[in-house]
Amino acid sequence: MPKTARGLDYVIDDFRPPWAATRLPVIFNHGIGTNRDIWAAWVPVIAAERKVVRFDMRGFGQSVCPSEDHAWSMDELVQDLWEIADQAGTEKVHLMGESMGGTIVLAAAVAHPERVASVSISNASFKGKGIGELAYWRDQFAQGGPAGWSRRMMDNRFAPGAGDPAALAWFEQEQAKTKPHVAIGLGSVLARSDLTQELRRLHVPVSITLPDSSPFVPVAHGAELKEIAPNARLRVVPGVRHGLPFSHAQEEAQELLRFLNAMEG
Repeated sequence: MPKTARGLDYVIDDFRPPWAATRLPVIFNHGIGTNRDIWAAWVPVIAAERKVVRFDMRGFGQSVCPSEDHAWSMDELVQDLWEIADQAGTEKVHLMGESMGGTIVLAAAVAHPERVASVSISNASFKGKGIGELAYWRDQFAQGGPAGWSRRMMDNRFAPGAGDPAALAWFEQEQAKTKPHVAIGLGSVLARSDLTQELRRLHVPVSITLPDSSPFVPVAHGAELKEIAPNARLRVVPGVRHGLPFSHAQEEAQELLRFLNAMEG
């Protein structure tokens, strides 16, 4: 797979016939503990109508992994996202992010609103204050290593019986590859984040989707964001934990497609 100049591994999927290649592409940003294949089941749905660009965040998958003394920052993650967006071949794009990836796409839209057709986030917040579990990660890695941390994360992400067992086994295996310094470094960036004031001036359409049972992001954060962002909508999915975009991939992909198509007619 190709890599950007910043060392980010990415893939472009486009299943459209050549006479239907007019709609804007979608850039997908995953969160902590996974890689671009968290979106794999979304691809057939979205790429049938739009170009899809997915990438491994730095520290995950095949992308560059910073050293243990790396100074993580939201600015760097936003620059990463826009470097990936440049591969789409259009000035404007739709942005989609899950978990911390949702926070990143919001920050990216604030940084370059002129390039954003819409922003969609799933199980994500606009601020770190009030997000659960992050304070325990250092101890979880110290006590159980990446595998122990991953098992705890699986309980946080998925209710019993949620999703295909083979898919969940893959997810846990990939999540257990997470390097402690990467998760802790990114978690500290997320914990410090607060986009409240910037989002008051963001007039692009924002779609907020939250599960009602995430141990990380309370539904109240989504309600608050809906009031802050001038052009936002909120949808809450009942009975689901933090792994919503993976456990309900096809349903959520269809929801995204309906939102995007409504934007462009």
